[in-house]
Amino acid sequence: MNSRPSSTSLVAFLRAAELGSFAAAAKRLSISPAALGQTVKRLEDGFGVRLFNRTTRKMSLTPEGRLLYQRCRRPVAELDELARVFDDSLGIVAGPLRLSAPLGFGRRHVLPLVTRFMAKHPGVTVTLDASDAVRDFVDDPVDIAFRIMRPTDSSVIARPVSRLQAVTVAAASYLRRHGTPQQPRDIEAHSCISYRHPATGALAPWMFRAGSREFVIEPEARLVVNDIETGCDAAAAGAGLVQPPGDYVAPYLASGRLVTVLSAFQATPWTIYLCYPAARRLPLRMRTFVEFARAELGRDRFLVTA
Repeated sequence: MNSRPSSTSLVAFLRAAELGSFAAAAKRLSISPAALGQTVKRLEDGFGVRLFNRTTRKMSLTPEGRLLYQRCRRPVAELDELARVFDDSLGIVAGPLRLSAPLGFGRRHVLPLVTRFMAKHPGVTVTLDASDAVRDFVDDPVDIAFRIMRPTDSSVIARPVSRLQAVTVAAASYLRRHGTPQQPRDIEAHSCISYRHPATGALAPWMFRAGSREFVIEPEARLVVNDIETGCDAAAAGAGLVQPPGDYVAPYLASGRLVTVLSAFQATPWTIYLCYPAARRLPLRMRTFVEFARAELGRDRFLVTA
């Protein structure tokens, strides 16, 4: 190594690595692409290694680049966070916010929430990872995660913020062929489409409530899916009964592709948890988003206040 890297050059490298583009990284840092390229070149000259593979179509990290990214990501993030402490003391809501949410819930509920939050706090930049994969707060770049299942990890705080009302549905054509269930136990004699949770691999149980009575049914599924909309499509094609959240199934009900069954037995809602690490004090932007999310989700017409 010929010289010690500066924090400025490491930040430029990290942004380029994260965004996959010198132009995008330069825009984020409010400098020219040429200036960013020169900064990264000085970093490469200082280490005596190449950090990026670049072609006219794409850019990727070299093995040395990946090593540097892994080693310097946390220290640079801690320096950034130190700067945010001063913003917090002044009551300024600003800085990066990294969110994770299940794919469907992220599209329908979190994305509108994020756009409203960004409009209210223009100093905040948001990265939203909408995926059914469960992200880890240690290994993945996530500050706050929305999850459908309560985490068992004691290092994670999980606050229930809302519930998705589930609905039991089937295609009218299926019901004409196989009859309509009258009691929750009746579904055990039907073709059932079950959802497998990507994180645990467990099948979601079918849950019903009538007054003070609660029924938990674990039918033998003829079809198992890991995507709720795929389950709705399968049910609309006549494959059997399915129990998705109401916001997923609303278009199918409106078009008549699916109809509700067992209406006298309300399906138990799916609880949505807002999760974040327990070990650290939340920056102001995270605390503000948590409270904003709790208030806004309470007004969502498809959600039940937790």
